[in-house]
Amino acid sequence: MCLFTANAPRDVAAMAPPPSGPLADIDSKQLQVQRTRRPLPKCPDEQLGFGKVITDHMLKVQWRSGKGWAAPQIVPSGPVGLHPFAHVFHYAIECYEGMKAYVDDEGETRLFRPDMNMKRFNDSAARLCLPAFDGDELLECIKELLRVDKEWIPHKRGYSMYLRPVIFSTTPWLGLTQCSEAMILVLMSPVGPYFKSGVVPIKLAVDAKYIRAWPGGTGDIKYGGNYGSTVISQKEAASGGASQSLYVYDVDEFITEAGTMNVFFLWTNTEGVKELVTPTLEDGTILPGVTRRSVLDLAAEWNECAVTEKLLPFREVAAAFERNEIHEVFGTGTAAVIQPIGFIKYREKTYEVPQSAFEPGSFQLRLTNELYGIQYGKIPHPWSVVV
Repeated sequence: MCLFTANAPRDVAAMAPPPSGPLADIDSKQLQVQRTRRPLPKCPDEQLGFGKVITDHMLKVQWRSGKGWAAPQIVPSGPVGLHPFAHVFHYAIECYEGMKAYVDDEGETRLFRPDMNMKRFNDSAARLCLPAFDGDELLECIKELLRVDKEWIPHKRGYSMYLRPVIFSTTPWLGLTQCSEAMILVLMSPVGPYFKSGVVPIKLAVDAKYIRAWPGGTGDIKYGGNYGSTVISQKEAASGGASQSLYVYDVDEFITEAGTMNVFFLWTNTEGVKELVTPTLEDGTILPGVTRRSVLDLAAEWNECAVTEKLLPFREVAAAFERNEIHEVFGTGTAAVIQPIGFIKYREKTYEVPQSAFEPGSFQLRLTNELYGIQYGKIPHPWSVVV
């Protein structure tokens, strides 16, 4: 008796009939909403933490080769049944996004630069041969999901609704090939600060042992494998008293990311110029972060220092510390927004960032206030999109 494999394809051609016309794309006008009859319990903001609480509803959209995207559905949050041969279980064919929604003083829900998330989501999917989709239409479905679960969105500064769109291959076949079936889920979780310690300076440990990304790899997409393989690095960093790893690669120890964040250094360079420096996107080893891009845009607009994206070997950072010309170090990301970095451990030496980096008026604190102001609608800006 063939319990699971009766319909399993023998090759790619057998997976689906050839399309007879244009494939269906995501269409928000076809969105179906099934409201829960058993609302989930809520907890006080102070007990939220990060990513532990799920809201009542989630968005689900299914795709099949030869047909395209089915009607999107908002359904009660719960388990998703998948065939045990599904590609996502065996070959990690999946990628995801991270977004946040905020409530402004008028009670309006706002998203921050969601167009960038949709583009990156599509770019990540393309790298893994997952199906493309209309980002604008998916975004309209996400907005409706936020309206359905609006009462779940925290109102306090530093608290928000975290959204996790994820796309993965559900193809029921142990053969490794381009997927014939896929699914998008959008999950939501009300969250507080990303780090348990709150927004206080953290310690990084330079990790040259475990390589997070390399040229030609997947470091520039939001692929789960980029992160799952770093858990051991974070574990070892924590055993040495650090909060996150600072990842490097190659014999020159080029810096990529800090934990799950892009990383910035504000220093005076060897030519005596004050400069904001971050690793370049050109070698494909780091994620094109939405917050990263926003920091670069704001810094260029303020015109208080040079703004540089480049290959950055750690020895240049160490030399700047030795010259006492490191002014500030911080990480950026949707989850943490702006995360102060106070110490960097490199082998047997620990470099300390000046205390002035964390005082009122510092560059990173002004960036934090500017970004929060935009995200919560206090500063009018086209980056903030009302739902």
